[in-house]
Amino acid sequence: MKKIFGLFVAFTLVLSIVGCSSADNNKEENKVEEKAAGLTEQIESKVYNTVRVAELKVNEVFHKAVAADEETPIINPSFADEATAVGFLSTYYSEEVAKEIYSHYATADKTAEGQMIVKADTYFTPSFLETTQDSVTIEGDDKKSTVKTDGITYTVELKDEKYIVTGVEK
Repeated sequence: MKKIFGLFVAFTLVLSIVGCSSADNNKEENKVEEKAAGLTEQIESKVYNTVRVAELKVNEVFHKAVAADEETPIINPSFADEATAVGFLSTYYSEEVAKEIYSHYATADKTAEGQMIVKADTYFTPSFLETTQDSVTIEGDDKKSTVKTDGITYTVELKDEKYIVTGVEK
């Protein structure tokens, strides 16, 4: 009886070891397949939302405030100088793209109160905010992707464990 019980315990132990090691192999295989597949739905969603949030931040800086006449667009007073505006936008864009966006909007004109008047025409035409994730094409991998709309192609890269827009081609 002791021999049968001993064999039963040994058999159970062997099966549990084999079962655990095959589960670990399945996990590793799933990770390899996921990386080989390129973009997962979760990464596509992060890339898409990166572009949306980035455009919202441009709107925050350049399309939120108006002068005392309630018509003339001015730069948001919180980002009144180039260094502050570019610094803020560099959280969502590469520094080069942030400077390009700032250059698009900035003018030498000032209001009577000394606020910078900005160009009213938007940098992003058509607006990315009018899209859905299903209406754009997202290609690439988890490190660098492109998001293509009808008029603009955005390059999104993972930098310091955060996605930022590093290119805008019109």
